Amino acid sequence: MSDGTGSGSGDGTGGNGVRSAGQLVFGDLTDYPVMAQALDNQWLPAGLAAARQSADAPPRPSADTVAAASAELRRALVNSGTLVVNRAYFLNNEALSAPYRASADPVEREAFVRLLNDRALVPYLLTERDPAGEYTWGYDRAVHRDWQRLLADEADPAFVRFDWDDEANRERADAVGNFFSRELSGLRRLRAPQLAKNLGIPVEQAKAMREGILKDLYIWAGEQDVDRNITRSDVYREFLTRPGTEPYENILRDGEHVVPVKQLIDLLYNLGIPKASRLIALTPPDSPPRSTLEELRLEDRARDDDPEAIGLLLRDLFADSLHRAVDGPNSYGSLSLADITRLRREEEWRGYVNALDAFVRGGFRDGRLPSAEEFGSATSDIARRHARMLRRARKVSRSQQGFQREIVAAVVLESAGISLQITGGEEVSLLGGSIQLATAAAGAVAIRLEFRERGGRGGRSGLSHSVTLPTLRLGNLKKDWGTILRVYGGRVAETGAEPRGRQADQQSPDA
Repeated sequence: MSDGTGSGSGDGTGGNGVRSAGQLVFGDLTDYPVMAQALDNQWLPAGLAAARQSADAPPRPSADTVAAASAELRRALVNSGTLVVNRAYFLNNEALSAPYRASADPVEREAFVRLLNDRALVPYLLTERDPAGEYTWGYDRAVHRDWQRLLADEADPAFVRFDWDDEANRERADAVGNFFSRELSGLRRLRAPQLAKNLGIPVEQAKAMREGILKDLYIWAGEQDVDRNITRSDVYREFLTRPGTEPYENILRDGEHVVPVKQLIDLLYNLGIPKASRLIALTPPDSPPRSTLEELRLEDRARDDDPEAIGLLLRDLFADSLHRAVDGPNSYGSLSLADITRLRREEEWRGYVNALDAFVRGGFRDGRLPSAEEFGSATSDIARRHARMLRRARKVSRSQQGFQREIVAAVVLESAGISLQITGGEEVSLLGGSIQLATAAAGAVAIRLEFRERGGRGGRSGLSHSVTLPTLRLGNLKKDWGTILRVYGGRVAETGAEPRGRQADQQSPDA
């Protein structure tokens, strides 16, 4: 088995050719594998984060925070084939540890074991080889003992690393840390209007944040030892954690910028492994989307990106926005883990995930964007299968709540000058609508995903939103337009006019 990312022989064994059945590399994960940010033990829903700034906040997550993370665990298990989770989170996130504790409901515990044994849940090992081993940081020893007993007596999960040769794996893990260290400095370059929109703060606050704490972070990061990766805990201690407490306690300093900056830091941190492994990274709807980081417009981005690199990034941005729109934060919160194991055995669920995998990963393979015909066919198929899966979820669930959203989506790449337009399927459901692609003599392509919920007043509701993605800044128009066309692979219609549908909230060039 080969993941194309290891060193030596390329099979994740470091060249010795020996790897047990439970020792996986990322290339072995072929059933729509994802990583979900909400399972990070530091994640806080936006509405609950401010409460952690209280000096008397308890050094443990609130019941509401655990419930929100538990709902996101269920949502990720329904909307993926394989959910990869950092092994540390199984120990320090109550949403993941509660189902296997000695005090857990036996039915839920059995379901959790099944999810592990079926490789629906796959723990990720950073540099350790022993999944039951000790950590150097503080954690609940009783939880660790329950985890050890689970692995020894009941569960037989598979574990994934970048490579099972320790030296090669350490190089890949260090590269993930280097990504976080390197990209910290770019946070102060993010556009204020986009920050304000995605973080839910006023534009003036976003500007002040850039000139205040993000500028301080930029200077501080530049002063750190270049031969040592900056850890998230380093950033927390310097800028976010209340003095006298530890980062794992998640008690925050006072200040209006602390919570939004924490959201940015956590988002960046949780992209490292998915980017290195090419897994789909999912952000929770209660937190800023991946597009907040404007990965396509960073000034240090290479001018000569090949079509595959552009296509892969567009795929990831699209997948994140798609998953955020498909379900509300608690869409599957009423499902027990036993409900989910039953649902995942149903034909309707399997058909839905297969269709999702074929479109999101297959449709963007080798740097291409889906053609008009592919988009229309795939989205219509996903829409039908999604509806069938939701009906089946209602039948296996103990609750009749949730599962009510139907989404209309449009993907727009636009600017003035040249436009390329694709019409997808007309069926109004999960992904009905159209795609428009354009580039400009001005040398920029702005990418926007628009979602609205069907059935609200006037066809819209409070859950509707428009996501303006990063701008891809182009160098030579003739050369780069050719690159975009190779990525797209579809027909072209040159209009010579500004594309229709430009939104009033489109960012200005100096934003």
